[in-house]
Amino acid sequence: MNKPIGKLDKKIIKLLGLAYKEGQPIILGDANIAHMQRQHSEDFAKYGKDIKNIIANPTYIAKNPNQDSIEYIKEYKIDNEFVLVAVRISSKGNLFARTLFTMTHKKINTYLKNGYAKKYQWLIKNFNIMLEKKLNVCYYNISIK
Repeated sequence: MNKPIGKLDKKIIKLLGLAYKEGQPIILGDANIAHMQRQHSEDFAKYGKDIKNIIANPTYIAKNPNQDSIEYIKEYKIDNEFVLVAVRISSKGNLFARTLFTMTHKKINTYLKNGYAKKYQWLIKNFNIMLEKKLNVCYYNISIK
């Protein structure tokens, strides 16, 4: 059974240069769960219950340069692990949480060094600053007319 577990937000679309619609649901299906359990059983057993939270509150976001997937990466400081949930678009245009696994520190460092991964909290802060500046400019333009 397919169930929605999140939505694609405007900030991620803009930062990653995606051609997807804002608010498009991210779906988790039985086949995706089976894949995660089969391919990454230990990671899924530990973090599978957190998939919704990883998508809603990632530490980093990335666009996979080879597979064209959106990657939501969450840092778990207690365990010193980075967990990646890859979301891919289906042939019918649906977004599916396709896989979940822990990343090595070498891989996350490569993502950051090469600019694939962007810090999500930084994005939220700067998006709000840009929005605030835009509102001030609009207000200024209105007040001088």
